[in-house]
Amino acid sequence: MSETRATFIGIGAQKCASTWLYDILRQCPGVTVSDEKEVDFFSYYFDRGYEWYGRHFAAGPARPHRGEISPSYLIHPDAPARAAAYNPALRIFVTLRDPVDRAFSNHLHEVRKGHVSGRNLVFETALANNPLYLDQGRYATHLQRWLARFPRDRVHVLFQEEIGRDRIGAARLVTDALDLAPLGTLLDRRSNESVRYRNRRVGEWLWRAGHAARGKGLGGVVERVKAVPGIRQLHALNREPMKAVVAPMTPATEARLTEHFAAEVAALEALLGRPVPWPRYRSSPSNPAETPAGGEAKAPHAPAH
Repeated sequence: MSETRATFIGIGAQKCASTWLYDILRQCPGVTVSDEKEVDFFSYYFDRGYEWYGRHFAAGPARPHRGEISPSYLIHPDAPARAAAYNPALRIFVTLRDPVDRAFSNHLHEVRKGHVSGRNLVFETALANNPLYLDQGRYATHLQRWLARFPRDRVHVLFQEEIGRDRIGAARLVTDALDLAPLGTLLDRRSNESVRYRNRRVGEWLWRAGHAARGKGLGGVVERVKAVPGIRQLHALNREPMKAVVAPMTPATEARLTEHFAAEVAALEALLGRPVPWPRYRSSPSNPAETPAGGEAKAPHAPAH
């Protein structure tokens, strides 16, 4: 096996703690991850070839594991076969989330990126504008294609809600899957919060500076600098909460989407042989609200951002 060939990939879904997974893998001494989180080789850039893909893991010392996280892989119809032909021994990490909450978070992401405007700022209108809001929540349909190419014991599914409850335990699941020692210390931070920058250039510059520093093992320094009084206030003033821009989905829409995904959720549970940790799909309505990774606790009828 080439020293630049990936040994694992993360395949999504989008807005389902994939950035948390990337951050955890970057902290593992035995892992090399791509500088750019989403390489999208098996989906959008397969024509660039294995050599181009391998360059993303060629820098730095040789380590037991190499890989990257591209949420586009989960739903791309050709990605499973391409990945299996490239390395049939790949470890596959899948991060999932309540599909109703995921759809709304997807909308906030598109608004924050400036891809949505005008009447499409309203979630109910945007559903018709972007069919992928719903298609990306068809977890069982998409996951079946991957399980047809990779043995079940090489496909590791993590739920964002469970990550939110026990991040250390979730990180241990990742290191165990790669036969690595648990992380001695775990730098845990909020990822992809539901905000946008008032001054996008300043916000993106600060993000890139922090990203580069974390890549050099200086994540703790970054968090301490962000907590300095002055810098913390400046950082806060440049952030606009998305809830001030986009209204929450209506209870009627939430009920409709819950029903829309019900069959997929049932199929996913059968596929995994375990129940999903999503209260809206449990028989008992008395389960407490759960806290997704990188998000705030969910109130009834208030989808997590």
